[in-house]
Amino acid sequence: MDTMPSPIKYEREQRFRWYLQVDKYHKPVKETCRIFGISRKTYYKWRTRDYGKRGNIYAPAKNQPNLKLTYEVRLFIEKEKLKTNYGPLKMKLWVKRKLGLDLSTTIIYRYYRKKKLIRKPQKKLPWYEPMKSHLIVKNKGEGVQLDVKYVYEEGLRKYQFSVLDPFTEKHHFTVCLTKESKNAIIAFKRAERYFGFKILSVQTDNGSEFRGCFHDWLTKRNIPHYFIPKKSPYWNAQVERVHKTIDDEYYLNPYRVWKTPYEWLHYYNFERIHLTLNGLTPQEKLLQSVTLDC
Repeated sequence: MDTMPSPIKYEREQRFRWYLQVDKYHKPVKETCRIFGISRKTYYKWRTRDYGKRGNIYAPAKNQPNLKLTYEVRLFIEKEKLKTNYGPLKMKLWVKRKLGLDLSTTIIYRYYRKKKLIRKPQKKLPWYEPMKSHLIVKNKGEGVQLDVKYVYEEGLRKYQFSVLDPFTEKHHFTVCLTKESKNAIIAFKRAERYFGFKILSVQTDNGSEFRGCFHDWLTKRNIPHYFIPKKSPYWNAQVERVHKTIDDEYYLNPYRVWKTPYEWLHYYNFERIHLTLNGLTPQEKLLQSVTLDC
C-alpha cells in the first residue's frame, strides 16, 4: 500500500530569504515564488506561521474608544498618590479638577490595589508612661533625642527624622517620604553609624512614629526608650533647637552657601563652634570625650 509523501519542510533560514526579497527588495510575491520554486500558497502558509496574521510590521495595541484610565492618566494618579496620599474620592475630585476627566471611585480604588498604592493604616498604639524627671546625661550615647520636622524638597512634603546626641551635640538626620515607625529605625541605624559610637538610650515624644515597631525594635535590643510628657516639646529642647538652627541657617536662609542639607550637616558637626560646648565643635567634643575615656 502506497503512503502519502510527507510535505516538504523548509528551513527557517531559507524561508526568511523569501521574506527578505519581498520586504527589503520589494519584489512581487509571484516573482519571489518563481525564483525559489515554491507556490504562492506555500509562501503565505509559512509567512502566517512565522509572523502571524498581523504580519511583521509592529502595530501598537489600540485603546478601547471609551477607555478613561489611559497611560497618561495612570501616571498622573500614581504621582499624585505618592505626593498627597489621597483616597479614591479625593483623587476623583483632583483628576476632575486637573484633567477634566470624570473617573469613578471604584476604578481608582482598583488601580490603587493593583499597583499596591494603598498604605496600610497604622493600628492604634498604646500610650507609654512618660518620664517624671529629666535624664542626667554623663556620657555620649545616653538620652539621644529623636524628633521629626516637615521639610519641602522638589515641591514635595517630606519628613526629616533628626537624631541628636545631647552630650556631644552631634546631629544626624534622614529625610523620608512618610512618617512611619519603620523610618525611625532607619534613621536610628544611620545616625549610629555616622556618630561612630553606640546609642545607649533614646528619648522621644509619644508620636506614632516612635511607638509601634520602633519601640518594639528598641526593646528587643535592650535599649531604654524614654517618652517625654505629652505636649511638652521643651523636654526635647536640644533637638528642637537644632531644628530651628537648620531652618535659620539652611532652609530659610536666602544667602546659604551649602547646596544640600547634608553639606550643612557636615558643617554643623565638624566646623560650627557651639557656645554650649565652650567653643568646640561636636566632633571636637567627641574626640575630647574619647581622650578622657582613655
